[in-house]
Amino acid sequence: MQIKGLILTTILTLSSSTAMASLDFLAELGIHSGGDDLITATFTDGSSSTIKAGEFFALDLGIAWDMGSIEGRLTGGWKYDNISAVDGDIDFTRFTHQFILLYKAGDWRFGGGYTYHFNVEVDGSGAASVADSEFDDSLGWTAQINYFFTEKAYVGLVYTDLDYDRLPTLGNTSKTFDAGSIALTIGGRW
Repeated sequence: MQIKGLILTTILTLSSSTAMASLDFLAELGIHSGGDDLITATFTDGSSSTIKAGEFFALDLGIAWDMGSIEGRLTGGWKYDNISAVDGDIDFTRFTHQFILLYKAGDWRFGGGYTYHFNVEVDGSGAASVADSEFDDSLGWTAQINYFFTEKAYVGLVYTDLDYDRLPTLGNTSKTFDAGSIALTIGGRW
């Protein structure tokens, strides 16, 4: 019920503000770092690689609108990390939704909002097929600082506070992982 309320609030805020706002499409790429160790793969040569719950690559698409000294953003995205080996791969994927309000101060934007991650899954193939895990959908919050180096393009720093709850499926036990991260982003509006 809490998620439905957030989505309804987002839609109402968007619909009431777009009449007086300048509406643009938005695209953002991010490199995230952080979170608890989610899974570690050990290779035949003795080396290992670890996927952390808050990492790695993210792509977000959405809309942005100006409301005077405030900028609103509504995005949907995909976040991904991977370990590859000759005898199998491990993919960590999740889909994201965010609603963010940013205060505009010259070329800078400061603010935050909520983030919602869903279809959070670890999929293993080959020798790594035992790595399969499913997680509950998760609601968290995010804070951002963006610097616009042109009228429509920016770089940013993003902090996300979020936990993933692993479901007791596929032979796993329930466990909560800190999926918080800090990210460097680059984005643009058009």
